[in-house]
Amino acid sequence: MRSINRVLTWWLLSVSVTALAQQPAIDIGTPDSAVMLAAVSRDDSVLLGGIGTGKLLGTGKLSIEPMVWLISDGAWKSINCDPSRQKDCRNFEEIYLNKPHAYTIVSADGRGATVNAAPTTLSECFDYTGSGTYTGPPIRGTAIAASSTEMFTTGPSAKRLSNQDAEQVRKALSVFVPAKLDSLKGLRIYSHRLEVQDLFVVQRAYQDFASKPGYNPQEDHFKFIFAIGTMAEGHFHLLYWKKIEDENELVLGTIHLKSGRDFLVTTVSDPESQSFRIYGLKDGRLTLVFSGGGASC
Repeated sequence: MRSINRVLTWWLLSVSVTALAQQPAIDIGTPDSAVMLAAVSRDDSVLLGGIGTGKLLGTGKLSIEPMVWLISDGAWKSINCDPSRQKDCRNFEEIYLNKPHAYTIVSADGRGATVNAAPTTLSECFDYTGSGTYTGPPIRGTAIAASSTEMFTTGPSAKRLSNQDAEQVRKALSVFVPAKLDSLKGLRIYSHRLEVQDLFVVQRAYQDFASKPGYNPQEDHFKFIFAIGTMAEGHFHLLYWKKIEDENELVLGTIHLKSGRDFLVTTVSDPESQSFRIYGLKDGRLTLVFSGGGASC
């Protein structure tokens, strides 16, 4: 199990990412205003902590995992299912997981596609990643689906930059080698406008390099990297830097609400667990608005 010290190392910078406390679970059988958000992936390893072949699933097939409830007033409500809440998990399984569900993709990649999730059951680690199919616009990799589209609007995705477009960011990141970065190799860089702020996301996840030709797990020991920052006058200004080395964090997608709020959604896994993080802005500062879901052994 993770030590207290590892948990306390979460925040690194003076401009910190503030985690808001999770709210109690809601009665999933009755709330009319609650929308279920689910992560979907065409890669069989993304929602399983890297365990899998890393290949795309068959045509029209997806892995699906319920993630969090979003209430009409903008509040995030945890599913509250983990080994410490076994009774809640069994209730969630009986009332929600055991039934088929229809979702619609609300993130940019595949927006508007219809997702049909098959009934699923809890694993021994209380994991509830299931399977399903989709029809409509193509989904290239990962996306965010919702049980209702009422609160959502269109918006830009987190755009992966080409090596050429990312050159200035890579050059700016060189000042972090070797103190924080082991090297500039294997980094995936995204640009994204989150409401009024232009951000850059720097990622090196297992899925980014393990499938590359010539990868040798016995010799190639890249660190998992996840950072968010801004660029100004050629300098990279850190807003967040993931410090726990064995956490594998990668971008799933972005969502945009009619209220004007934008959010970046990621999945996080380590040797013992998998969960989700949702980043937004609060009073102009990057904030972790939700952390939870997933499973743990």
